[in-house]
Amino acid sequence: MKESTPQQRAYYRMDTMLPFSYRVLTDEEASHPLPATADAAFIERYFPSALSEIETRVQETIETIREKSSLMAEALTALNDKLNFIMHGLGEEAIKHTLPTVPVNISAGGLSFSVNNAITNNSIIDLLLFLNIQSEPLLLRSHVVKVIPHPDATFTVAVEFINLTEEMRRQLVYFIQTKELELVRHKQPA
Repeated sequence: MKESTPQQRAYYRMDTMLPFSYRVLTDEEASHPLPATADAAFIERYFPSALSEIETRVQETIETIREKSSLMAEALTALNDKLNFIMHGLGEEAIKHTLPTVPVNISAGGLSFSVNNAITNNSIIDLLLFLNIQSEPLLLRSHVVKVIPHPDATFTVAVEFINLTEEMRRQLVYFIQTKELELVRHKQPA
């Protein structure tokens, strides 16, 4: 899978869709290592996801409703609390389905993805991704090697993984090879 000439990238890259989240770290946060594995509570607490954004919108809407009807606001608060309780009980499997599935360009050495906010070069970013539904999540530390601005005010961020274990690299290579085989099978005539 490694390419041979120094001018080329170290690993084959491919475009795919993955359940994915990221977190830009402060210098203090970057000084602490990631845990080897993460349970659902860690993932929910550590990585901002679509759920936290939805929770904020729900709370803001309930407060607006409270101005008109405190009874309705109390009912909605109770429903929201019940949903939060259920979500906490579902665990890691549910989190796989709540992370946004986004287009990425992935290799065994790094990843690129689009964001709506500017991230500076050399920032340290933690990544959470699920290579497949059956696998444990990969928690990867990375540093930003390139930020490309686009006219629509979005950015493409390219990161290089830091301190990957051989097991993590093996999982990434296996995932990419599996995706390549799937592409070949889809292109072959029936």
